Amino acid sequence: MAFSTTVAHPSTPPVTEKPANSDVLSSLLGALMLSVYAAQKSKKAMRKMRRHLVWSAFKMNMKSMFSKKGHVNNQVLIYILIGIVALILVFYAPILALVIALVALILILAGVI
Repeated sequence: MAFSTTVAHPSTPPVTEKPANSDVLSSLLGALMLSVYAAQKSKKAMRKMRRHLVWSAFKMNMKSMFSKKGHVNNQVLIYILIGIVALILVFYAPILALVIALVALILILAGVI
């Protein structure tokens, strides 16, 4: 009995595995529930819900277009306008476009614009 060994296994908490495709599974389940809900509605109610959804999406799009989050600097607008004018003049009057480009370059380097 001098050479008897005992093995003690460390106790580990049970591991709960999360399914790898839980996002896909949840979206499919949501789509299934939505289709069951839509099947119970009448055509008139579905059209009303669709109009409400389109109107809400349109309002959100308009709010995002006119929000002040992406405020553009005036200097950037001036650069864009100079570029557009130069591009238009390249096709109509190439010499004048070159002169305007040189004047704009001098003004930018001088720090006026």
